[in-house]
Amino acid sequence: MGLLSFTDRWIRPPAELRKLFAGSERPLAVAESTGGRDATDSSNSVVTVATNLGLWLPIEPVDGQTGPRWRRVGWDRVVKANWNDNTLSVIEGDLDDEGVVRDQPAVTISLTEPRNLPAVVRTRVEASIARSEQVNLPAGTGRIVARRVPGVDGLTWTARIDTGTPDTPADREVLLQYLARATSAPIE
Repeated sequence: MGLLSFTDRWIRPPAELRKLFAGSERPLAVAESTGGRDATDSSNSVVTVATNLGLWLPIEPVDGQTGPRWRRVGWDRVVKANWNDNTLSVIEGDLDDEGVVRDQPAVTISLTEPRNLPAVVRTRVEASIARSEQVNLPAGTGRIVARRVPGVDGLTWTARIDTGTPDTPADREVLLQYLARATSAPIE
């Protein structure tokens, strides 16, 4: 075997996870992990996988299921990702009916073998952002963001109230006005 054996550099995602991949989905990075926010057994080693479509996070099995389970968070839904001391923390954003992103609780995963996963996560999240602009609101600031969604033509526009700014009707009204202007203006 050569000094740079392919098997030394790459872990193949488990078959049960690969079955969940979309037809055009391909793995970009695989890291061994010990669970996430919903995983309680840290002795059960599983994998976290970055693909061209998103990040597959391990979750706790439900209703008597055994073995690891995953859910994919699309790159356009990752509000923030931090890497510190072999721990990957991911904040996912959910859209409300008006197009305002609400942060979900952080999912924290201990990576026992991170490999290149943190770098791929950073690159993919940054690449999904076409434009981001902070805007002033009556009680603080917000952000208007245009993101690329894998497999979707064009950009998806969202608004987000910054951490520390209250979600008041007045702030939301101003933020939605900014969002309406951004979606109607051409990108330069």
